[in-house]
Amino acid sequence: MKADSIEIKAYAKVNLTLDVLGKRPDGYHELEGIMQEISLFDEVRVEKAEGLEVRFDEPVPERNTCRTAAELYLGSSGLGAHIDVKKHIPSEAGLGGASADAAAVLRGLNALYGLRTEAELFGMGLRVGADVPFCLMGGCAIARGVGERLVPIRGMELDLLVVRGSRGVSTGRLFASLGPSDIRPEGGLGPALAAIEGSDIAALGSCLKNALQAPACGFAPEIAEYAARMRSLGALGASMTGSGAAVFGIFRSKEDAETACRAFSDCEFRAVCRTIRK
Repeated sequence: MKADSIEIKAYAKVNLTLDVLGKRPDGYHELEGIMQEISLFDEVRVEKAEGLEVRFDEPVPERNTCRTAAELYLGSSGLGAHIDVKKHIPSEAGLGGASADAAAVLRGLNALYGLRTEAELFGMGLRVGADVPFCLMGGCAIARGVGERLVPIRGMELDLLVVRGSRGVSTGRLFASLGPSDIRPEGGLGPALAAIEGSDIAALGSCLKNALQAPACGFAPEIAEYAARMRSLGALGASMTGSGAAVFGIFRSKEDAETACRAFSDCEFRAVCRTIRK
């Protein structure tokens, strides 16, 4: 007999590398990079109920990823759910919080009702957002397309510091601002993949890259300053994640990351966390 409710941790992600390869006929951009799940998470509770109710512990638009995911999953089944989300992942950060929440809703509903196959969950996830399929899978993966073509790889155990200032970056506005100099059709995953394969933390730190970081600095100039500050505090590498505005750094130990964290008291958000391997 299935339970009547379930609580799920919705884990954030960082982009260890991210290249923009070109613009597609559908208006989206072709991307290539390495995505990594991290231990920062939102808390999502899904409960069987009549009708659909979605509640957050902070202001969120009425039309949100969790509601969209639930509506797609439940369809015309006549079933319902009450969904409660406790937020810890900041928005407009490039950490995939909204996508992680949607993935948790899909997982939670399927645990309670068992209506969908794994392939159907991933299809629904992509309809909600490009990062939802990765959040359903987790771990570490090469991501291509808009982020939906995933090849899982064995990631590394890494200690990270993640920070975000008072300004977020709108994904839509950022991609709309991209020019020819931000697009590199050749991409290049080799160095980062070799570092991961060899468990070489220092080499991976030197391989961190994000083609969106420079244009994002036009919206939030502090992004570059945070990355430089992390490196000056001992980070082996530092980069913006996703479309920003969060910046993460790789450190040799949790203690080193915690020491650096204290130097970011001016940031609205800061957290020491670890990668999740699967």
